[in-house]
Amino acid sequence: MDLGESSALKSLSLQVGSIFKMKLLPQDGVTPKNPGDTDRTKYFVVLGIDDSKVLVGSVLINSHINNKLFSIIGPYQHCIYEADYSFLTHEESFIDCFQVKEISYDRIINEAEYIGLIEDVDMVSVKELVISSPANRKFILKKFHIL
Repeated sequence: MDLGESSALKSLSLQVGSIFKMKLLPQDGVTPKNPGDTDRTKYFVVLGIDDSKVLVGSVLINSHINNKLFSIIGPYQHCIYEADYSFLTHEESFIDCFQVKEISYDRIINEAEYIGLIEDVDMVSVKELVISSPANRKFILKKFHIL
C-alpha cells in the first residue's frame, strides 16, 4: 500500500516534522506561479496541529528566495540540500520560516502526498526562525504548540 494514497496511514504520519506535497491555493497564502493558474504544487513542513485537528501550521519549501522580498524574508529562510533530501530537484532549497501557513487537516489527509520527515537538526533551526519572525504572532505559535 502506498503511504501517499492511504488516508489512515497518512493521518498517522501527519506529525510535527512531516513533509508533504500538495496543490495549494491563494487562500492558503500561496500565489499561483503563472497567469491563469489557480493553484501551485508546493512542499511543506508540518510545524504543529491545533487541538481540534482542524488546522495544521506549516512552512513552505521553495527552490529560491523571492528577490523582491529578500530584505524582509531573507533572514527567516533555512537552507536544505538535495544531498540530504532526495525529493528536492535543486542542489539547495529554502524553508520559508517567515510566516506560518494554516492548512486544513482534512485537505492534507485527502489531497497531500506524504514525502517523509525533516531531519531533527533542520527542525530545530526552522522552529527558531519561525519563533523569531515578526510575522508570526504569539497566539499562532501557541495555537500550533510551537511555543
